[in-house]
Amino acid sequence: MDHGHITLINFINKQDNCEGKTIIEVGTVREFLDGQNSTECFIQLCIEKKMKLITIDMDEKCSDNARFLCDKYNFKDCEIITSKGEDYLKNINTFDYIYLDGYDYDHGKHSNERNERYNINLNKEINDKDCWESHLLMCKELVKIANINSIICFDDIISKDIGKGVTAIPYLLDSGWKELCEARTNTSILFVHPNKEIKKRKIYVVGNGRSLKDFDFNFLKNKEWVGMCLAFRDWERTGIFPTHYVCVDSIVCNHHRHKILEMVKQKRCQTFFICHSLFKSDIGEELQKHENVKSIQMFAHSKENPYKYLVDYCSGSSAVLYAYCLGAKEIDILGIDCKYVEFLPECIEQEDGTLRIIEQPKDNPNYYFNDYQQVGDIYNKPNVDRVHKSSFWDLRNIILLFNILRSEQIKIYNYNSHDTLDNYFERKNLINLK
Repeated sequence: MDHGHITLINFINKQDNCEGKTIIEVGTVREFLDGQNSTECFIQLCIEKKMKLITIDMDEKCSDNARFLCDKYNFKDCEIITSKGEDYLKNINTFDYIYLDGYDYDHGKHSNERNERYNINLNKEINDKDCWESHLLMCKELVKIANINSIICFDDIISKDIGKGVTAIPYLLDSGWKELCEARTNTSILFVHPNKEIKKRKIYVVGNGRSLKDFDFNFLKNKEWVGMCLAFRDWERTGIFPTHYVCVDSIVCNHHRHKILEMVKQKRCQTFFICHSLFKSDIGEELQKHENVKSIQMFAHSKENPYKYLVDYCSGSSAVLYAYCLGAKEIDILGIDCKYVEFLPECIEQEDGTLRIIEQPKDNPNYYFNDYQQVGDIYNKPNVDRVHKSSFWDLRNIILLFNILRSEQIKIYNYNSHDTLDNYFERKNLINLK
């Protein structure tokens, strides 16, 4: 499950200058659980960005947790408030970023200890009615004091009837606040001020096909783009890494798992989208520490996620759908040629049907740089017609379906001189890319 604090952190990381700004967190960390320690993540961000943190909770024990974390990081620019969020917000003038993760909704799985703390502090157990009222009251205060650059982030948004924003979100929408669709995840939403102009999010999905042989990758600097598979060999030479990394081929993922982990630890990309088998491998425990690493299987088993309908898939089609899930309003595809030479003379077929490079290809016809594959690499047969083209057909139909279901018009353009995907997406000339 995606957590809202990561959504807000990713948004802040894309801003040009946040120095001196303040994050207000309503709902201080209660339990130090993997993936749920928003307070610690905000402290780390504030140290890096030279920002201030105000963290608020009704429970003194949660405030104690925040004090422990501030001591741990020697973080001084933090106010720790023991109060209900709606009471605190009545006494401030405006805000930069606010993270609403306070009063819990009743999902039926809260621990006895957590319900006991609610009884101690509020004389009642966790319940939806008070949860919804708390968040609605906070939003009513926020609407009064917001400035044009104010950002509201909600966590635990499950559906229109379940979660923390059941009454608060309709109120924000009725008040003219706009959902920042590009930042939405399965359970979190960012809202921007009614007078704030929202730019349409464009994401470039960059394959590794031969059509990019003479492409100037400097074009992608300061742009949001998805790269995939073994292109990290070229990125390391150029120093131009993608915003997001995708590799969902289980054979390739496993064979290069330590390189993928190295990129994760070095924060070469903002997010990583991989095969779930890596979470069960020898690097799995380390991968689970990083909330920006997701698997295609996680998405496929997530309610209302379009990956549920992707029957056939390859890294290319998965990368395009990933850009869609990230909230892109336009997706520009580069270097996905679907014109593989199925069997290179420098490889052999192994007993399990996979291929292995036994001699360094001097002129690899499948990729934009010749040492994309190297001696010892193991990979699946391309199977262009059965796998690649089939998966792009599935992708096309999924996008059309979700455009209807979500009342959207997501545009996908294929910048390529080859016509192999002409029945799937509108094709444009690469030299016209802007």
